[in-house]
Amino acid sequence: MEPARFDSFRYGLAVLLMRRPHLRPYAHMAHWWIEDIEDYGDAVKFRDKLRAAGGNEMLLEEYEQICIELEEEVQSCFGASGLDLP
Repeated sequence: MEPARFDSFRYGLAVLLMRRPHLRPYAHMAHWWIEDIEDYGDAVKFRDKLRAAGGNEMLLEEYEQICIELEEEVQSCFGASGLDLP
């Protein structure tokens, strides 16, 4: 995995585990969903950049929704793995 993608993966996983702490015991399995977690990390970084800039509200709202959808998708990946998630 190239360094920039690895950073997106680590960032995405860290944010996901902060927002969904019940997934922390399963973090060791995150490597199964590298691309999904990287995408989530990239979306969160861009959303946060938009927030800080205080600019385009429509784009910010779109990225807020994208982040929520990606977060739910990644959580469902954990659930689909047969884990007993709370």
